Amino acid sequence: MTVEPLPALRRARKLRRPLLLAAAAVLLVAWTALVVLPASAATTLLSQGRPATASSTENVAFPASAAVDGDAGTRWSSAFSDPQWLQVDLGVSATISQVVLQWETAAGKAFQIQTSADGASWTSIYSTTTGAGGTQTLNVTGTGRYVRMYGTARTTAYGYSLWEFQVYGTTAGPTTSPTTPNTSPTPTGSCSTTNAALYGTATASSSENDGSGPGAAIDDNTASRWSSLFTDPQWLQVDLGASLPVCQVKLQWEAAYATAFQIQLSTNASSWTTVYSTTTGTGGTQTIPVSGSARYVRMYGTARATGYGYSLWEFGVYTVGGVVATPTPTPTSPAPGNCPWVNSSASTASKVAQLLGQMTLQQKTMLLHGTNPTKTYIGEVIGIPSLCIPTINFQDGPSGVGDGLGGVTQMPDGVTTAATFDTAYAKLYGQTIGTEFAGKGVNVALGPTINMVRDPRWGRSFETYGEDPYLSGQMAAADVQGIQSQGVMAQVKHAAAYNIEQPAGTIIVDQRTLQEIYLPAFQTAITQGNAASVMCGYSNVNNVPACQNPQLLNVPLYQQAGFTGFVGSDWGGAHSTVESANAGMTMEMPGGYFYADFLVQAVQNGQVSQATVDTMVTRVLTKMFDFGMFNKAPSGSATANVTTYAHQQVAVQGATEGTVLLKNNGVLPLSATSGTSIAVIGVDAGAGTQTIGGGSGTVTSSGTIWPITGIQNRVAGTGATVTYNEGTDQAAAATLARNSTVAVVFASDNYGHEEGDNTSLNLPNNQDALISAVAAANPRTVVVLNNNAAILMPWLNQVAGVFEGFYDGQGWGKAIAALLFGDANPSGHLPISFPTALSNMPTSTAAQWPGVNGQVQYSEGMNIGYRWYDARNVAPLFPFGFGLSYTTFGFSNLHVNAISGNSATVTATVTNTGSRAGTEVAQLYVGHPAANGEPPHQLQGFQRVTLNPGASATVTFTLPMRAFAHWDTASNTWIASAGSYQILVGDSSRNLPLTGTETVPTTVTVPLH
Repeated sequence: MTVEPLPALRRARKLRRPLLLAAAAVLLVAWTALVVLPASAATTLLSQGRPATASSTENVAFPASAAVDGDAGTRWSSAFSDPQWLQVDLGVSATISQVVLQWETAAGKAFQIQTSADGASWTSIYSTTTGAGGTQTLNVTGTGRYVRMYGTARTTAYGYSLWEFQVYGTTAGPTTSPTTPNTSPTPTGSCSTTNAALYGTATASSSENDGSGPGAAIDDNTASRWSSLFTDPQWLQVDLGASLPVCQVKLQWEAAYATAFQIQLSTNASSWTTVYSTTTGTGGTQTIPVSGSARYVRMYGTARATGYGYSLWEFGVYTVGGVVATPTPTPTSPAPGNCPWVNSSASTASKVAQLLGQMTLQQKTMLLHGTNPTKTYIGEVIGIPSLCIPTINFQDGPSGVGDGLGGVTQMPDGVTTAATFDTAYAKLYGQTIGTEFAGKGVNVALGPTINMVRDPRWGRSFETYGEDPYLSGQMAAADVQGIQSQGVMAQVKHAAAYNIEQPAGTIIVDQRTLQEIYLPAFQTAITQGNAASVMCGYSNVNNVPACQNPQLLNVPLYQQAGFTGFVGSDWGGAHSTVESANAGMTMEMPGGYFYADFLVQAVQNGQVSQATVDTMVTRVLTKMFDFGMFNKAPSGSATANVTTYAHQQVAVQGATEGTVLLKNNGVLPLSATSGTSIAVIGVDAGAGTQTIGGGSGTVTSSGTIWPITGIQNRVAGTGATVTYNEGTDQAAAATLARNSTVAVVFASDNYGHEEGDNTSLNLPNNQDALISAVAAANPRTVVVLNNNAAILMPWLNQVAGVFEGFYDGQGWGKAIAALLFGDANPSGHLPISFPTALSNMPTSTAAQWPGVNGQVQYSEGMNIGYRWYDARNVAPLFPFGFGLSYTTFGFSNLHVNAISGNSATVTATVTNTGSRAGTEVAQLYVGHPAANGEPPHQLQGFQRVTLNPGASATVTFTLPMRAFAHWDTASNTWIASAGSYQILVGDSSRNLPLTGTETVPTTVTVPLH
C-alpha cells in the first residue's frame, strides 16, 4: 500500500471554494493509505514530517499535518476567526535561522513567528501587520523545540491556509530520519498519545452477544466493551488500515481479564509475530511497550482469570509520531446504460431537454411521486431502466442518517448546532452526515429543519436552529453546503410556518410576518446554500394547506429566491392534485395518489398544463444530473457501517461548542484533585441520558458516551472520587450530595418528539424537586440540562451553576466532562430565549397556542422570541445570544463605515479580559427607524473569535442592503427606507455595549438574488 496521496486527490485539493469541499470529501470514505510521516532528518529543513498541531481546522480534510508533509498540494486551513495558530514540534531544541510560509490565497495579514522550549511559554522572533501572502521567506534568529505561526488578522474572510510551513536551522542532537514512500515508518523516536486503533476496524474470534462486539473495544468509550465466549483461546484484532510503527498497546480490562495472553503483530493478518507474552496478567489497565511495524495488532488470550470470557473496555494501539491511517477515495464506476445522456459531458440543460423529449406523460409522472411501500429507504422514487433513469433514495435527517439505520453517527441536534454560532462547524457537520448518507446509498437527505421556534413547547424545536431567521438561514446554508459537497441532495424542511404539532386549526399569519420571519431561512438556504430541494410541510396557512399554497412555494421560493430545485411533500402532506401542481409542489411522497393517475387526468383535461408538468420533471432531472446520478453507478448500502472515529469527534466538537453555560457562581470549572468527592446524580447521567429527540428526527447512536462515563474517565488517576446516584430516591441523592465536595445533577425534559407538543416547560418526573433537594443539601450544586428547547428553572437561585446542552448526540459524555473540568472553555450561546413563566412568552394566550375555534393566531406578528421581549421590555430568564465563559470579554472600537457598493462594513474589537483562553461570539444587531415598524433590533451578523488572555482581535461584519430592509406590503417587495439605522454589537440580545449609526441615504428596493 502506497503512502503517497493519489494524483487526482492532489489536484482536487488545489481547487478553490466551494468546489474544494466536494473534492476534499473523498477523504472521508472507505479505503485507507498512510499519509502522515512521523519524523525528519537532522538537516537544514527541520519541520517536515514532524508532529503538527493547530488552534483549529476548517474540517478534517485540512489537518495541521498537511502543512509539514512536504506536499505543496495539501494544506492546513483554520476556522474563519482570529487568532489562529499552527505549531510544529521539532522533537529537540533547535537553533532557528529561517522560516518559509507558502500561503494559499487565505493568508495571514498580521502574524508572528514564535518559538518555545515547552509549548507553553512563547517568544516572538518575527512580527508583521502587512503580510502579503504568497511565499514568504523569513530570516530569523531564535531557539526552541516548538515553532509556530500565530495569526491575528487575515487577508480574506476565510481562515488561515498554508500549503507548507517550513522551519530551517540546526539541532543540538540527532533526530529521526524520514521514511520514504512505499515503506513503513521506522519505529524510532517518541511514542505518541494518539490511539491509532480508533481509526481502524476490529474483529474477534467470538463475541458473547450482539451488544459486546469487537468494535466496542476501539470506540473510545469505557462504558461499552468487547466480551468473548467462555472458552480458550480467544483473540481481539484491530486493522490499523496501513502498516504503522507501533510502540505501545494499552489494555483496559473488565473484571473478566486474561492471565495468559500475547500481543502479536502482522502485516497480512495471517503470519503473526509475538512482541509481548505473559502468564501472570493482573487485569485492570495494562500499558505495554512494544516495537514493530504492523497493519494488524491483536491480543491473543490463552487463559482466563474468571469463568467468563475475555472482556476489554478498550484496546489501544499507539504509534511513533502519532501516525494514523487516513482515508483515500473509493473509486466510482460509470453509470449503467447506453442512453445518450448517460456519462455525457454535455450541459445539464441539454441533457435534460434530450431526456425529457423521450418521455411519455406517464413516465414523467413516475418521477413526481414515491412508491409505497418502499424496499429499503423511507422514501423511493423508482427509476425507469428503459430511459437509464436511476432510483432516487430518500432518508430522514437532520441529525444524521435516521429511520433506524445502524452504523451511523448520532450528531448533536439543530438547536445545539445553532448554539455554536459557528458556520464553519455547521458546514463540517453537513460534510460528516453527507458522507454517511452517501455511504448508506441515500440520494436525498431530509434536512435540515429550519422552521422557527415560535414557542418552546413545540415538540420539534430540537430539530431547528432556534428562533431567529438570520441565524437559522446562515447555519442552514452552511449545513446544506456541507451535505451537498458529498454528492447528496439536501431537502430543507418544512415550508413554511410549521411551528406546532397539534394546532387547533389553520395558521392565521399576515404576509409581512411570513416574509420577514418564517420564509427567510428557506430563501437563504437557496440563495447561499444552493439547496437542491425543499420539503413542504403539514401546516395549513391562512386556510390553504402548505403543499398547495403558492404564498409558501411558487412566490417566495421560485419567484423571489430563484430556486431551481424541486419541492417534495412531507410524508402524507399532499392534499390535492391540481392546486398542488400549480402552486409549486413537485413531488408527492411517500406514495403516488394525487400525482399518479390523477395528475395524468388533470393534464389531459387541461387543469394542469403540459408545460407545468414538464417544468416539474425538469426540476427533478436537473438535480439528478447536477448530482451525478447519470454519470456514476449507484453506490452505498443501507447496511454499511459508515460511522468513524473522525465523525464521532465531529459530534463531540459540536456538543462541546454548542453547550451553553448559563450560570456560574465560581464553582466551575470543577477540580479533580485528590480528596475531591463528586456526586453525579440523575437518570440522565447514565444509561438514560437523552441525546436525541423522537420521531423522524431520531438517529440511532453507534455508541453513546454517558456523562458518568465521561466524568469517571476524566478523573481517573487524579485521586478524586465519583459516586453515582440515579436520583430516583430523593433522600438518598440529597444525602450523597451533602457528603460530597460538589454535586452535579443531570436532568432532561424528555419532551422533544414529532406529533406532540408540550403543555408545560417544567421538568417531568419530579426532577425540579430533586434539584431543589440536592441544592439544599449542598449549595455547590451544578445542574446539567438536556432539553428540547427552553425550560423553566424554579430552582435557579438555589444552585451554583447551570449548563444547557439541549440534545447533544452520542459524544455528550466526553463533551460535558471536558466542560465541567475546564479542559474546554464553554463557548455556546443561546439560539432561543428562555422565559420566566408561561405567561411571559410571546404566545401566552390560548388563541396563539394551541389555538381556538379552528384557528391559531400568529397575532404577535414579527415579535417572536427576543423581538417580543425587547418590544415589550420584558426580562427573559436568559436572553437570546446569551452564554457565559470561564473567562471574560470586552468590546470596544466600533467603526461603522458608510454604505458603499450596496453594503456596509462594521468593525469592532473584542478583548479577552480574563485569565483563560476562550471563545466569544460577537453579535451585531440592527435597529430600524421607528417609521419602518420593525422590532427594536434584529440579528444581522455574528462571528466567533478565540483569544488568549489579554489578546484582542478585530471582528468585521459586512452588511448587505437586506440587513436594512423590511417587507413593504403595498409593493410586495423588500425596501430599505432612507433614514438612520442603529448598529449594536455585543454578546447577546440584551448586552450590546457598542452602538453606532448607519445612514441609508435614499430608499431602495432590495432584491433577494
